[in-house]
Amino acid sequence: MSNSLKDQLLALGLAPAKTEPKQQNKRNSSPKKPRVKDKNAEISLDQAYKIRNREEKQTKEQAVALKREQERQRRETNKKIKTIVKNHAVRDEKADIKRNFIYKGRIRSVLATREQIGEINTGVLGVVYLSGNYHLLPAEMIEEILQFAPDHIPDLSGAEIDGEEENPVPDDLIW
Repeated sequence: MSNSLKDQLLALGLAPAKTEPKQQNKRNSSPKKPRVKDKNAEISLDQAYKIRNREEKQTKEQAVALKREQERQRRETNKKIKTIVKNHAVRDEKADIKRNFIYKGRIRSVLATREQIGEINTGVLGVVYLSGNYHLLPAEMIEEILQFAPDHIPDLSGAEIDGEEENPVPDDLIW
């Protein structure tokens, strides 16, 4: 533990192993020879900072470009879905019953009539998510949207309970 800081840095490889001898006399000294870069290519601290800053800048620019591309794709996808919803949405002014479903881990709902709920349950109608709203569409349009944006279509099958088959609830049970 009595090693000097210089010895410790040398042991870790953080200090140069050879040091240049000090000039004894300025009058007798010869001009310094330019260093020839060897295979290890020693760089100065300033150069290292410049390289690091350049790499960080490139990384940030790549991240921004990737984010822009993702935003552009999201806008195109939403534009396609909006066109389909505008032309094929099933809307009924009398819709007053909520059809609940799970989408992205949360319980969501769409308003529908009794007939539409039956069609949703049989697969004739489906639900699509667009800009915070849920819209009813025919199954053919849902299949089309599934081709380019499957994350906009919630699963309407409902959650299956694993233990239900093992321990069925008796039909004569009255609550």
